[in-house]
Amino acid sequence: MAIGAKRSNDLKALNKYLSYGFIENLDTVQHIPIGKFWGIKLSVTPITWLSPIVFFALGAILGIFEPRMNLIQTLYHIGVFVIGVEISTLIHALGHILGGKLVRSPMDELLLTATRGVNIYHGDQEVIPGFVHVGRAMGGHILNLLTFSVVMQLLHYNGAGFRSDVLAAIASTSLFMGAGGFLPLPSVDGQVIWREVFHWLALRWRENAQRE
Repeated sequence: MAIGAKRSNDLKALNKYLSYGFIENLDTVQHIPIGKFWGIKLSVTPITWLSPIVFFALGAILGIFEPRMNLIQTLYHIGVFVIGVEISTLIHALGHILGGKLVRSPMDELLLTATRGVNIYHGDQEVIPGFVHVGRAMGGHILNLLTFSVVMQLLHYNGAGFRSDVLAAIASTSLFMGAGGFLPLPSVDGQVIWREVFHWLALRWRENAQRE
């Protein structure tokens, strides 16, 4: 998710972010700096450490649909799922950084929350060209899909075991993030991508109509 820098203290904002999959109010949450990567500020929130617990709970819910596993097997698969989600999330964030660098307009700050990463851009984003928005938005999904393709190839050379299970988890979660992110939904990068695509198509249609 990408947002402009802003602050408010509105309960409606918290409810909005909850509906987007965040458990923090992004308008008011504290940004704790942890360093820089490639010139980009890296920050966490006071509850980012809850991320493995959140996804462990999600994995437990998904585990309900596998009643044939015993407790040890269930905990093992949940743990592998958490590792896959956390690695795929970092891959997704790296993709957004790469995408921003390629269009020469990277994020100013990457905020890692308990559930998702947030790309923060300072300044008026309305004046940014459409192709820049698309490049920044697509980077995470392209890298996730590339990761999925590479990991699937690696799985052919790995037998059964923990390493293969982790690779499979990374592949499945990367595929979910990469493909699902193209959906035109609020707070999802697909909303930005399709908004700019349709805006470009509308401009081309107007230009052609004026020529006629």
